[in-house]
Amino acid sequence: MYLDFIKTPFNNNPSMQKYSGDLISETPRSSYLEQKINQASLYGSDLYGETELFKQLNLLEKVEEKLKTNKHNSIKDLSFQIEEDIAVMHKGKLEAISFLFPSGWIPSKALGRNLSFLHNPVADNELLIRSGDKLSKYMCKHTIQRWVWNVTTIHALSNHPKVIRPEIVSFEKLFFRLETQLSTPLDPNSSLFLVLVEVFPLSEVWDSTILDSINSMSENILNYKKLTNIKKYLNSLKF
Repeated sequence: MYLDFIKTPFNNNPSMQKYSGDLISETPRSSYLEQKINQASLYGSDLYGETELFKQLNLLEKVEEKLKTNKHNSIKDLSFQIEEDIAVMHKGKLEAISFLFPSGWIPSKALGRNLSFLHNPVADNELLIRSGDKLSKYMCKHTIQRWVWNVTTIHALSNHPKVIRPEIVSFEKLFFRLETQLSTPLDPNSSLFLVLVEVFPLSEVWDSTILDSINSMSENILNYKKLTNIKKYLNSLKF
């Protein structure tokens, strides 16, 4: 696996790179889409929602044009047809979201909020908060890509707050969670945000750079990512 996005020392700076490839998977996996439907049945409106402004501005139509999809009644319905989770920002605020595989938060509670609010729970977030307005404007001008990763005991794609986190029992029961995040402009004031969530057995992707990066994390980040005990466990192993 390509792991160049794993940095040492680790930091939460909004490092992104310009992107010119496909925005969504051309042939979404049916098993993946079935998991989305299952999550919606479990957590319902926790995972999706739209503001009135999103509807008034017909932003769903712009999303469909950008992704070259069929017409849908809602952002939720569209998200069931693609692998990627999806959100729309307008003038720096979240106006629609359908995140079926959230990472420890409830997506619908962020509607109407800006990037600074969205990044507020993140550990060591000072630069993220300060750059919120600038980043929102940049997202309306360029297509950009970044990666967010973690090591976890949760095998599922969803990390909804209600998902039970298993105890550490073995290296084979640890997993590498990867979010590939894309942002692309919809118009001068709006941007589309896409997240492809993947989970791999840690043993299949293991590289020493993963542990090096974890060992460089601050205590705040380790606690935020729930990596404190995983760090201790990995350092106890003989690779």
